[in-house]
Amino acid sequence: MNKTILKIRNIKKIYNNKTVLDVDCLDFQEGKIYAIVGPNGSGKTTLLNILNLLENPDEGQTFFYGQEINYKSNYHILGIRRQMTLVNQNPFLFHSTVYDNIAYGLKIRGIPSKIQQNRVRNALSMVGLSGFEKRKVNQLSGGEAQRVVIARALVIEPKILFLDEPTANIDQRHIDVVERIIKKVNKETKTTIIFTTHDLSQAYRLADEVVSFLEGKIIKEVPENILRGEIIEKDGLKWFKVAKDIKIAIVTEKVGMAYIYIDPKDIILSYQRFQSSARNSFSGRIIKIAEKNHLIKLEVDVGVNLVTIITRESFQDMNLNLGSKVYLTFKASAVKLY
Repeated sequence: MNKTILKIRNIKKIYNNKTVLDVDCLDFQEGKIYAIVGPNGSGKTTLLNILNLLENPDEGQTFFYGQEINYKSNYHILGIRRQMTLVNQNPFLFHSTVYDNIAYGLKIRGIPSKIQQNRVRNALSMVGLSGFEKRKVNQLSGGEAQRVVIARALVIEPKILFLDEPTANIDQRHIDVVERIIKKVNKETKTTIIFTTHDLSQAYRLADEVVSFLEGKIIKEVPENILRGEIIEKDGLKWFKVAKDIKIAIVTEKVGMAYIYIDPKDIILSYQRFQSSARNSFSGRIIKIAEKNHLIKLEVDVGVNLVTIITRESFQDMNLNLGSKVYLTFKASAVKLY
């Protein structure tokens, strides 16, 4: 049975009087791959920073191999942080050679040069870049640079490798390569890997366990209104193309295939199309009605199925039924990458 390498209990993080992370219990087993998924602002990166000891929680406890982290002791934290490493979504590389970048962490740890050379060679082999030691980083493609960053993380032989959106800024060919590297590293080194992603299919493809977040909390089931499609640009605006004739306005810098999430509470239901600043408005028919926590959950077919939630009073006042024709309206800013 795998040991518990990392666990958190009753963790809370608060920014500007708002709780952005609230996790009662979460355990990570040694040697497994974990994916953390959720829309933008759901708490994924905050959790990653707390697990990696880059941020302290405002409440709660973190344990590494059963030992409670002493957040008041920088010496204690540094000793544990040396056993884990984080690859950021937009990592920085020094304007030097691939070798100098990868060996940097070993140099500051005082590792002898002979051992440095062997470890750098092994790390480059692991990411499929053998022979790149003398290559200048400005000669690398985006995908190659990402692999160098992963090699730099691996060279210190961490117990836990954290990856924040590891394939967010690279092309499809290198996405496939990086995914294979993640599986290979885990299989050959037994390193525990914890990564965040917006790509649900990637999460289930790579991870032994998937942890879903929404509004700073772990959720046991995938929420409604998650759609897969393609983000395209037209006339200077971004659209999420989810079906042949269905395009949803979205605010993002991303393009390409993605998942989105729309909170049912952000969708306004009406009998008539009404004037508003919201760029998304679709007509459809109610196909399902259910009660949830004294509210009414309505599923509407607008070409794709979307769920909205209204009060019981509104439901009765509008005299809604199965088959009723309605409009769903929501802002582009309500559409989140998942």
